[in-house]
Amino acid sequence: MRGNRLGANRWAAVGMGLAAAIGGAIGAAEFFSGRASRQYLPRGRKPFGGTEAVVVLGYPAKHDGSTHPLQRWRCRIAARSLDARAEGMLVFTGGAVRRDWPEAEVMARYTRDTFGIPAARIVTETKAESTWQNIEFTIPIIEHADRIKIASDPMHAARARRYLLLQRPDLAARLVPAADYRFGEKWWLKLPTTAHELAAIARRRAGALANRSAAAPRRK
Repeated sequence: MRGNRLGANRWAAVGMGLAAAIGGAIGAAEFFSGRASRQYLPRGRKPFGGTEAVVVLGYPAKHDGSTHPLQRWRCRIAARSLDARAEGMLVFTGGAVRRDWPEAEVMARYTRDTFGIPAARIVTETKAESTWQNIEFTIPIIEHADRIKIASDPMHAARARRYLLLQRPDLAARLVPAADYRFGEKWWLKLPTTAHELAAIARRRAGALANRSAAAPRRK
């Protein structure tokens, strides 16, 4: 009996530890996602009026061409980010990187059919093969807009805003927040996307540090 009791207590402790670890990971993903949704945005509110462009970053579809859950989440973010009162458009960007179907076309079709966004308000860019190119190749489409939003999962959207700041600071000054962060939404997708972006940030910082060290003059 005593052995059974000790075994049960041990498993209970393991379960509690596992639950605490999962809860901590979810909490961390929420924190970093919430913070990312405010990063690389210029200070001051942009006045209403004029035109709006929402850049929707691509992600590969499933092997059969159907939408991936991450694609559907990004499409939902894009649809609710588009201001119905403004003259605006959704710009889906992404080529056929890992699949036979361009990411932009798959996501544009899903958004039109699921959220009822008129085809006249949708534009696709189907050549980009990276987030950097997502921004680079959509610049000619969005540079006329008075307000620009980036629609993706929060951590990824922050990286794309940074890329726009690097490529076209004048356009980055027109950035306004997208409706990309809601507490608790798709937490099971926030976990891997947050981990991926944090790892990318760590690699970038390590590379920058290595470059500075290599460029620093050596003492004799």
